[in-house]
Amino acid sequence: MSDPETVDPRGRFRAEVAASQLDDTIPGIRGLADRLGLAADQVTHHALVRGMAAGSEAPLAAPPDLLVALREAGDAGDVERVRGITDALLARWDG
Repeated sequence: MSDPETVDPRGRFRAEVAASQLDDTIPGIRGLADRLGLAADQVTHHALVRGMAAGSEAPLAAPPDLLVALREAGDAGDVERVRGITDALLARWDG
């Protein structure tokens, strides 16, 4: 195993991982999976694949995909798509 300080100087990423443990993502994953007719483990796997493919700094470089899609749907006047995206964004709290 390599030295964690070499990979994560000052431990910022490790601190973010520790802080993220306080957030329960399961209700949001289950809510989104239910709305899409998928299994929660499929949605979780997809989120992990997308996150790993994006790279660790990618989320900081661009706005979240769902917000971009929401703006595009709003600009196009596509109310049904806006509702679907809003449902996806709120799935965590609707759980």
